[in-house]
Amino acid sequence: MSDFLYLSRDDVRALEVPPADVVDVLLAAFRAKGDGHAVMPPKMTVHGRGDDFSQAMAAWISDEAAPASLGRSADVGPSTSPASFAVAGLGAKWVCLFPDNAALGLPTLHGLVVLSDPHTGVPLAVMDATELTAVRTGASAGLAARLLARPGAAVVGVLGCGVQGAASLLSLTAELPGLRQVRLFDVRPQAAEDLAGRLSGEMPGVEFVGAREPEQVASGADVVVTAITQVAGAAPPLDAGLLAPGALAVALDYDAAWTGAAMAEFDRFVVDDEPQVLATKAAGVRLGSIPAIYADLGQLAAGRVPGRATPHERWLCLNLGVGIEDVAAGMLLYRRAVAAGLGTRLSL
Repeated sequence: MSDFLYLSRDDVRALEVPPADVVDVLLAAFRAKGDGHAVMPPKMTVHGRGDDFSQAMAAWISDEAAPASLGRSADVGPSTSPASFAVAGLGAKWVCLFPDNAALGLPTLHGLVVLSDPHTGVPLAVMDATELTAVRTGASAGLAARLLARPGAAVVGVLGCGVQGAASLLSLTAELPGLRQVRLFDVRPQAAEDLAGRLSGEMPGVEFVGAREPEQVASGADVVVTAITQVAGAAPPLDAGLLAPGALAVALDYDAAWTGAAMAEFDRFVVDDEPQVLATKAAGVRLGSIPAIYADLGQLAAGRVPGRATPHERWLCLNLGVGIEDVAAGMLLYRRAVAAGLGTRLSL
């Protein structure tokens, strides 16, 4: 009780947790939420100058939650966790997004995650949230695909080739065994080229295609992930009439990528957390044109509402990013770090 574990960005990166394991714990966390075994208030947002904003995201997951299945992690070495992993946890993330940092040569996102024992409140860990946010955000796209993608999905389009786009692709590789082609677009063409070069070796048998326009990413794709920077007043680049029947779109960028007309064409609109989305919409900054919400991921994961009924339905999943993701993924990283002897012990 006299110390806690500090995990730096390099420590988190060194753990190399398989994306499928993170999808597993997110599934368990959302199932816990859907079953009433988690508490998660809407995130608090602090708006700064221009497009700068910061958020505080907290959650508690009860030990009544069903464990996550991590059977696939046996393939990555003897130091990994057992075949199941309890997702109980308590914690919060403080994250700051400053889009203009790119011009200064600084990351646009900074943050920390604080974890406490869910039974006693004793501090367990503080860790850099940059890598964790990328991993859990990418895994949220993988979770959406696991729950909602059409069987046999083979073509993925990614709009926005930064950290979140890359992490999403790694998760989708594990969730879509039939993946054969990835289409990439970024306003900075070099970013798309760099991502293709970096991941082509990790995704054998997958063709990488650079798109000349945003529309080419979405047209005819089975799964489309959008992860572009939110800029006030910018028109969304994806309009109506692009998606083929059966497609799944995963928006990691609020409503920055899809027009209201495009969103109205989807047969089902789901979100990671309905109270969070409605609170964000009520604030009046974004999400003014979203369609009626069919369900959230907690309801789907817990089986309280049916998922895809036919291979022809078009689904849109809006993932704002929520606290149970950070707590569940953070607890996974914490336990892996303890098992591997990584991190630095600091006194309280």
